[in-house]
Amino acid sequence: MKYSDTRAVVETGFLTALIMVFTFIGLTVPAMGIFASILMPAVLVVLGARHGIRWSILATITSGLVMSVVITPFMAFMQVLTSGIPGLVLAYGYERRWSTARLLTLPAFTMMAMIAVQLGIAQYIMHVDLGQMWQQFQQETMQSMEVAYREQGLLEEQIQPMVANMASLFKQMAYVAIAALFMSSVIISYAICKVANVIVSRTGGKGVTLPPMEQWQVPQWAVYIFALGILLTYWGEQYQSELINVIAYNLYALGTYMLVLQGVGCLWSIFKSYGLSTGFRLVLIFLTLIMNFATLWIGMLDLIFNLRRRLAKKSADEE
Repeated sequence: MKYSDTRAVVETGFLTALIMVFTFIGLTVPAMGIFASILMPAVLVVLGARHGIRWSILATITSGLVMSVVITPFMAFMQVLTSGIPGLVLAYGYERRWSTARLLTLPAFTMMAMIAVQLGIAQYIMHVDLGQMWQQFQQETMQSMEVAYREQGLLEEQIQPMVANMASLFKQMAYVAIAALFMSSVIISYAICKVANVIVSRTGGKGVTLPPMEQWQVPQWAVYIFALGILLTYWGEQYQSELINVIAYNLYALGTYMLVLQGVGCLWSIFKSYGLSTGFRLVLIFLTLIMNFATLWIGMLDLIFNLRRRLAKKSADEE
C-alpha cells in the first residue's frame, strides 16, 4: 500500500468517527441537530477534497453500518439519506470544481429529494398520516390562540378576525413549502461549503472559491419569476384553483428570496465602497431587512439598473 493510500485510510477512519460523533450529538441533543446536519456533510466534503470521492463513499458506508449497530438500522439509513447523500454530492462537486451555482443548487435538490423519500417512507411504510398531523397541529395552535386571546379579555368579534388571519397564514405556509425548503437547502449547502473551506485550508488543501457578499448576484430572471408569481396569485384567486395557487405562491416566494439576496449583496457592496465597518454594515442591512420589502426592491432595482455600480463611491482613478 502506498503512503498516500495509508494516509487516506487513517484520515477516513478518523473522519468516519467524527461523522458518528456528530450524528449521535444531533440525535440526542435536539438543538444540535442543525449543526450535525452541517458538520457531517462537511466532513465528507473535506475527505473528498483531500483524497477523492471514493473515500467519502467509503466513510458514508462505514458510518452507516456502525450506526446501524449502535442505534437502529432504520435510523442509520435515514441519517445517511439526510446528510450522507447530499454530502457525497457536494464532495463530488468539490472534486470536479463545480461553479458556485451548481455547487449550491444541485446538493439542495438532492436534499429535497431525500426529504421527499423520507416523507414517503413515513407515509407509506410507517403509516404515519402526515396530512392529519399537519391539520392537528393547526387546530391545536388555533385553539391555543383563542384561549390566550380570551384570557386577555378580547371580545369575540376581535378574536375571530385574528383566528382567520392565522388560518390564512397556515394556508400560505403550506403553499410556499417547496420554495422555502429549496432556499433553506441552498443556505445549508452554503454553510457546509464555508465550513469545509475552513477545514480544507487549515489542512493544507484548497477549497472552492465562494463569492464574497459584495459579489452576490442572482440571475436577472428572478425579476420575471417574482412578477409571474404575483400575476398567477391573482389568477389563482380569480379561478379558485389550488394548483395555480401552489405554483404562484412558490414562484412568488422563490423570487422574493432571490431578490432579497440580491439586495443584501448590493447594500453590502455600496456600504463597503464607502469604507463602513463590518459591524455597521450588518446593522444597516438588518434595519433594511426589517423594513417591509425594502431589501427586495433594492435587489430588483440593482438587477435592472445596476445600483451597486451607480451608487458606489467612486475611486480616484474612476473620477
